[in-house]
Amino acid sequence: SCCAISIVSKNEIIGALVITSSKSNLFNREIYALFRVIQNQIEFILDKLEDDRFFQITLSALNSGFEFVIITDSNFNIVYVNDKATEISGYSRQELLGKHHSVFSSRTHSKEFVRNFYNTLRSGEVYSGIMQYKIKNGSIKDFYVNIIPFFEDKKITYYISVGKEIAKDDELLQELEKLLNYDAATGLINIYSFKKALEQFIERATYEKTIGAVAIINPIDFKKINEAFGFETGNSILQQIAKRLTDNLRAYDRVSKLESDRFGILLKDLKAEEDILIVVSKLLLELAKPYKAKDKSISISFNIGLSLFPKDATTPDGLLDKAHIALSDAKEKGENQIGFFRKELEKDATRVLQLKADLELALLNKEFIAYYQPYVDRNQKIVGAEALMRWKKDNTIVPPSEFIEYLEQTSLIVDAQKLIINQVLEDLKLLKKPIPISINLSSQSLKQRHLSDNLISNINYHNIPNNLIKLEIIERTLLNNFDYVARLIKELKESNILFSLDDFGTGFSSLSYLASLDVEILKIDISFVRDLDNPKTKSIVDSIIYLAHSLGIKTTAEGVETQYQFETLKSMNCDYFQGYLFYKPMDKQKLIQAIEHN
Repeated sequence: SCCAISIVSKNEIIGALVITSSKSNLFNREIYALFRVIQNQIEFILDKLEDDRFFQITLSALNSGFEFVIITDSNFNIVYVNDKATEISGYSRQELLGKHHSVFSSRTHSKEFVRNFYNTLRSGEVYSGIMQYKIKNGSIKDFYVNIIPFFEDKKITYYISVGKEIAKDDELLQELEKLLNYDAATGLINIYSFKKALEQFIERATYEKTIGAVAIINPIDFKKINEAFGFETGNSILQQIAKRLTDNLRAYDRVSKLESDRFGILLKDLKAEEDILIVVSKLLLELAKPYKAKDKSISISFNIGLSLFPKDATTPDGLLDKAHIALSDAKEKGENQIGFFRKELEKDATRVLQLKADLELALLNKEFIAYYQPYVDRNQKIVGAEALMRWKKDNTIVPPSEFIEYLEQTSLIVDAQKLIINQVLEDLKLLKKPIPISINLSSQSLKQRHLSDNLISNINYHNIPNNLIKLEIIERTLLNNFDYVARLIKELKESNILFSLDDFGTGFSSLSYLASLDVEILKIDISFVRDLDNPKTKSIVDSIIYLAHSLGIKTTAEGVETQYQFETLKSMNCDYFQGYLFYKPMDKQKLIQAIEHN
């Protein structure tokens, strides 16, 4: 009889165990079980020999490589060093094992650098960069290192450091220093080096009790230059801005290229706080002069935000954060403006930042809903309604005065208004007696590409007659977009979608462009309606209604709250009326009830 069993190592058959006997029926179940034990022992020994062999190869590679390898535990205590590490450091293996890795600390790195170093590693990210280590003889050397966290069961158990010594004249060191410390486009120091400069100034200024300032300089709408002229032209202008900054500041002030297209300035050792405004105002005049690129003259506007040391903050991040808040203040003032950080502004800015974060979440959760305020004819019959955006947060309706302004400052307004449009189209299906619904469009929504095509497609998808959707725009939207809006109004009218002009009379040059706009309705602003007791205001409203009718345009008075206002406006032949005298804004269910009982 005969028995054969395969021998497997590393998932490959490398041989067989063959046993023969002259006796028949020798190999029973117990003998086979014994052979299986022998097979397992042979395979285990072979795998162990192979693993030991591979371990020796790996260890040999680690020890003969050009880089040092140091492994620490999760508390940064050294558990392994290769031969290169002992050779470079001058320490023996016994002197290093069990020691904290700070045994190599050169004490030359800033506190911020050290915080960033530990935060990066403890968050599970790989750290790469130039480190200065002190070796046993006391000298300090530069190394380029990669430190990799090692995970077991989703916990960091070890850190593996691999590094190479870099000579002072090494080209790699020079290139790395440029990458780490300088902006490639302008040659200015970057945000990393700027923070180091701030830290050094703060340490000295705290001791000497001097004052300084941080300025963040923001070219307005710089991305449009890249879009219009290309990145080569954009970089050329950034270089010109950098030169103007360095040419118009003292040699010991620091100029930096920050994120995106922004610049940072550290103004040192100022005699008085008011000197800051003098320096920066002069700088703003120089920056606002036209720039040349490819035989073109390009004008750019700027905003500058300022924070003061030590009045506003005493850390690099604090000064930069306050300067960013001051920059927002400058933007609110307009172009070529300077903003200062103020304590009362900090509270408002924090609230606004939280609000904007809440608004992003509200959009994600579809918390923006449509409320409706009907408008009536002379007989107080409902003839239409205006869709108003509301924010339903935690089952509470947030007043629009608390969020609309901030929503319009971001691109979120576009997506929020898309939500409202979809809700209006859905709600129209619920009305047994359909009425036209007016929807407000912000200037950002108006600028969306393919607005008319998308709107018409959406209306058709919901199977709603086009004439039930009206669009409302505020008068000041026309100031910078008149030709575009006029074309859009004409284009949508061909599809039976008409426009209302809201807040009429509060903008500029209203009469000069009214004849060129093909709008259906003028909405007389609430400020006029509330002041109808004033004979002059009354005459203005009468003139607006007369002018509109002569151009074939109907009028709606908004904010009608008293019977006197209603009767006065009726006597002027106003067409429609909207306000608390008739209906307050309501949800869709109440709108359905109001229409049914009207």
